[in-house]
Amino acid sequence: MSTAWIEGRSASFEEAVAAASDAIRSSRLPVVTGLASDVAGIKAAIRLAQGAGAVLDHGASQALQAHMSALTEHGMILGAPAEVRRRADRVLVIGRGAFDGAPELPSFLFSHQPDLGRAARDEAAGRRVLWLGAPDVLPAFPNEVSVEAVRCPDEALPAIAAAIRAALGDRRFGETAIGTAKVREIAEWLGGAEFGCAIWSCEELDALDVETLAGLVVDLNRTTRFTSLSRTGPGQAYGAAQIAAAATGLPLRTGFGRGFAEHDPLVNDARRLVQAGETDLVVYLSALADFETEIPDWTGEVPVIALVPDPSACSPTPRVAFAVATAGRDHDGVLFEERMASFAPFTAEAGARTGMELPSAARVLTAIAEALGAPAAAEEAA
Repeated sequence: MSTAWIEGRSASFEEAVAAASDAIRSSRLPVVTGLASDVAGIKAAIRLAQGAGAVLDHGASQALQAHMSALTEHGMILGAPAEVRRRADRVLVIGRGAFDGAPELPSFLFSHQPDLGRAARDEAAGRRVLWLGAPDVLPAFPNEVSVEAVRCPDEALPAIAAAIRAALGDRRFGETAIGTAKVREIAEWLGGAEFGCAIWSCEELDALDVETLAGLVVDLNRTTRFTSLSRTGPGQAYGAAQIAAAATGLPLRTGFGRGFAEHDPLVNDARRLVQAGETDLVVYLSALADFETEIPDWTGEVPVIALVPDPSACSPTPRVAFAVATAGRDHDGVLFEERMASFAPFTAEAGARTGMELPSAARVLTAIAEALGAPAAAEEAA
């Protein structure tokens, strides 16, 4: 059975690599996106983008940019879920979609009784959760966790967060959707934490909203200890951003078209480049089980070189397609582990795939980069 196709026709691996490199070479501005892969796959995609003079972006970049903008422009205090699990006595959850895409996170955070700090010393104090902007139906929480749901319109959250910051600083603030008294009550409750955490998802917030919440955490650290879990979207998005920064010195949405790395979150937005007709080729990588493995609709009629587990499911038919192994399941490697907020090795699942052996995304991208004559990464050249 074939693992590579050209215009929907079965081809050898070598033929498909040659066709992909020819298409990239003749493109006026290729875009390398998706980037849902392990560390090796992301590094190979960066090498390809550098050698091709392409734009590099992630498939979940919109949420990622909100986080990265606040982080790089104003700074953030970020924690690891594993530390929150052991230490936090008061947790502020913001937005109805805070746990979307991570249904296991509440169980991971709250099913473990704290063994550090006040929540461990005083069982009566326990761990309390306040969910600001909570959905009508809350996800399952362990029975011993006290959860207070404060409901409000989504669009009211930024103003409420700003009002809480003002209340913490004993400054004046206007009326909000939850009332003045409730704002002061939340501010006092947060200030009483021994070790607190704020949790939000950047997928439902913009950069200014994230900046406001990050500022709230900074304000709280003037009188107590507080951290945040800023969830940045699926597909190893935050891991890819860190790898890109290490490899190029710049975060994602970086272009190499002028022979050097240039970061611009607007100009190098893959979706915008397609819609504006500024790109004529998309290289799409998605090799994770929990990320969209079909070509996204926004690519429109732009030709696509696809690296996905099952190219037969892609519509329209990619110009060149490679069936690649699923990272985190079919082969050993390294992934960004969100629970530990660090990179960790993983081992292929026993019996995950039967029959043919699919190449890794790193192998395919490296082969294309070499066909283009792209220089090896510094660590490979050494």
